[in-house]
Amino acid sequence: MIAAPYVVLAERADYGEFAALQSTLHRLGVPSVRLDAGSVATMEVTLQVGDGSVTLDGDRIAPTVVWARSLSPRAIPGEASPAVKTLHADSWCAFVRQLSTLSPASLPGPGPGRLEQLTSAAKAGIRTPRTIVTTDPRAAGARISSRRIVVKVLDEHFVETEPGFLVGVFPEIVDREEVVQWSPLDFPIIVQEYIAHDRELRVYYLAGAVHAFAVTKDAPDAPWRAESSVSVTSVTAPRTAVEVVRRLAGLWGLTYGAFDLLLTDGEVVFLEVNVDGDWRWFESKAGTPVVSIAAALMIRKLHLAALRHVTPTPPIDILDFLLLGTRTDRPGRSSVVTERCEIKEGA
Repeated sequence: MIAAPYVVLAERADYGEFAALQSTLHRLGVPSVRLDAGSVATMEVTLQVGDGSVTLDGDRIAPTVVWARSLSPRAIPGEASPAVKTLHADSWCAFVRQLSTLSPASLPGPGPGRLEQLTSAAKAGIRTPRTIVTTDPRAAGARISSRRIVVKVLDEHFVETEPGFLVGVFPEIVDREEVVQWSPLDFPIIVQEYIAHDRELRVYYLAGAVHAFAVTKDAPDAPWRAESSVSVTSVTAPRTAVEVVRRLAGLWGLTYGAFDLLLTDGEVVFLEVNVDGDWRWFESKAGTPVVSIAAALMIRKLHLAALRHVTPTPPIDILDFLLLGTRTDRPGRSSVVTERCEIKEGA
């Protein structure tokens, strides 16, 4: 049986980006298979090292593009003992992660942690907030002169206590006088200066394409806590912001990334990039499918390149464009986010 070229999309069970992307790819004639954390454990797989193909539930495919996002061992359900369950989950995540070695293209690219992001961005001459990582927020607060301080976790903003159950640990903006009263913690956190800004941007980088949204919100956790209070508008990113995004994406080898930036007095301030950042929620708020279209065109281009097309990628014609998922239905935030876990809890 000859292996058929396929795009492989892998994500956690409760996200909707890849379901919509797969539908659009189908309309564009790009075959794809989607794996998710909720069902992957029941799948039958066979991979013979060296032949560049994999058999999934009896279908032999040759991956052209592998895009894995927000997939962790904690997201994979299991009924065995803790040790066996962990082994099963780790093995499935390793399989998906290493499946990219069969593919000419893999996304999103390396995922630098927040410290690496801030350090290398600053070395590249890009402004970043003054940042201290510490278990003693009181001492850190005393060393940061801004009246308000941003406190956030060092790793992901969510803790998955069991498959499908996420607890949000969102950034907070706190008065400096309050932070200097906190007791030491038993884990490290990020303490940053708060930078007053004219505009906050969410900027998506997709293999060179850049699309931006201006975001107005009262608090960092407003998109989850008070969705109706958040304003999102599709905007043309300033040239300086585009340059920063493309420079950092190139520095970190990213094919995809969701960048959070501030604009203050014409200067770009880099906050962080999320290589698994979602986009449909921002699109629904702004009323445009611009990133969904860009993602489909990006995958189509990478897929065709993997097929060794020697001619330029065929341009998208008007019929294809009209079929490109102009849906702007509102994909709400994942319902599994159930509570907020304050960083200073127990302080």
